[in-house]
Amino acid sequence: MKSVLLEEGDLELVEALRLRARRRMAGFAAGEQRSPVLGGGIEFADWREYRPGDDVRLLDWSVWLRSRKLLVKLCAEEKELTLMTIIDASRSMDYGSPPKIRLAKRVACVLSGIALRGGNRAGIAVLGPRLLEPLRPERGRVSLPDVARVLASIGPVARPAPVEGLRRFAARYGRKCVAVLVSDLLFEEGEAALDALAASGCEAHVVQVLAPEELEPPERGEATLVDMEDGSEAPVHADTALLARYSDRLSSFLAATASACAARGLGHHLVASDAGLGRLFLEGFRKGGLLC
Repeated sequence: MKSVLLEEGDLELVEALRLRARRRMAGFAAGEQRSPVLGGGIEFADWREYRPGDDVRLLDWSVWLRSRKLLVKLCAEEKELTLMTIIDASRSMDYGSPPKIRLAKRVACVLSGIALRGGNRAGIAVLGPRLLEPLRPERGRVSLPDVARVLASIGPVARPAPVEGLRRFAARYGRKCVAVLVSDLLFEEGEAALDALAASGCEAHVVQVLAPEELEPPERGEATLVDMEDGSEAPVHADTALLARYSDRLSSFLAATASACAARGLGHHLVASDAGLGRLFLEGFRKGGLLC
């Protein structure tokens, strides 16, 4: 499949990787992939103490003979996984060479392809003035070209409400999916947005995308900075001292973001908008437990 979104090597990632989940989730339907949901499956998962009313057929008599403890066997139920990629479509995501939103779409496309190829569901959500769902989680009836067409139609929006959007996402998909938020996190309520994502109870990852120009500003001398969200302007003199202060503030911001994600049990992955996806997928997502 050829797509203007995908670059050389992206389809190889779709072929080489599989989606996995470490948390227990309610799921949407039975399927091919095994997730650690306790229920009526046949693969052993764990024990717990017997409680009155439990089915005695689930007692592990071998444990009783060894230790005289009444333990009930719990089994891992096979459920398909549902992957939801959440794209921040604020205007700041349209900044950079290439724009940050392009990399966000590529991440969403490859992740969705991996999920679909593994027999799972994949959906796309967008943080705009409200939570948008251009692609509800589907399996079988949707293909990677379908996903690419949906992503190609997404553009930056005015007046985004990321916190409210993530709260609505949590209410709709809480404990039912694996969630990946792709955003620059350059909005005032960054920690509140992370709180909302963590409150979903989903196994969640944050891909923080910054432009090369944001990571290492090329400006020197007189410059005018333009706010991508409201269009306001600020003249600056970009001398060595100012760029050093910027670098310190950026380092503090990134460290605080990584710490905030860790404190909430969220995976955090920083990537430049001009980077290839190989390192993010083969190292970041694998190490974070999202892919195998």
